[in-house]
Amino acid sequence: MTVFPNLRCYFTMPILAAAILASTMGHAANAADMIVNADTSLEWNQKEGFYQALGNAHAYQGEQEIFADDLKAFYDVSASARDITEIHANGNVRFADAAHTASGSSLIYQSGTGAYRLIGPNARIDGPDGKATARKEIEFLRQEGQVFLRDKAEIKLKDGRQLKGNNLQLFLDTQSNIERIEARGEVQVSQASGSTATADRLDYDRLSDKAILLGNVTVIDGSNYLSGDKAEIDFKTGISKMLSAETGGRVSGRFTGPKQ
Repeated sequence: MTVFPNLRCYFTMPILAAAILASTMGHAANAADMIVNADTSLEWNQKEGFYQALGNAHAYQGEQEIFADDLKAFYDVSASARDITEIHANGNVRFADAAHTASGSSLIYQSGTGAYRLIGPNARIDGPDGKATARKEIEFLRQEGQVFLRDKAEIKLKDGRQLKGNNLQLFLDTQSNIERIEARGEVQVSQASGSTATADRLDYDRLSDKAILLGNVTVIDGSNYLSGDKAEIDFKTGISKMLSAETGGRVSGRFTGPKQ
């Protein structure tokens, strides 16, 4: 293992040439390089095929940045070119790109696709539409435009709406805006007005601003209460429609009467 204390190295993405591990003296990086800084050392493990930055590590390329206590950049030792395949970051991890910032205890980043897994506890990602957290992990599939929030997941949208569930799946457009949200397990929707709804499952179409809730549904607004197996909520009009189950189950409601 070769160790370079207190140095900066330049990783060409996706190609990393071993010869460019060097100090910053007389070395100019180009826009395609990934630049890595560390307080303690930069290590090159030629046998196992990775570079490791130790101590307040910082890696950046263009608009993407990773901060961590330490990080490793892996490449294929059998290839003539040193193509970086994965970056593993551990300890006080922060990630940022043009549209998102994120944080967690560790990160696995796929350099070929830009996908990453952010490990909790209490992983967090902030985007154009709001802030999301998950106790176990957040997985971002960049090419597919999908984000998975696993275990005690929650998203707070900028319009004041808040969605919770055991697991949430976000579907994004090409500008990283949320188009749709699916929630499963102990689902709760809270609005800025104070009304709430709970269910086993939810499918929220953000473009139409409508949601379908399924399984043990309750809608509460003040002291008024609706319950049933299925509900449709139009957030634009404020109309909530409770529907009977296909098996013939009944819907019910309790409404506050005038005070005597």
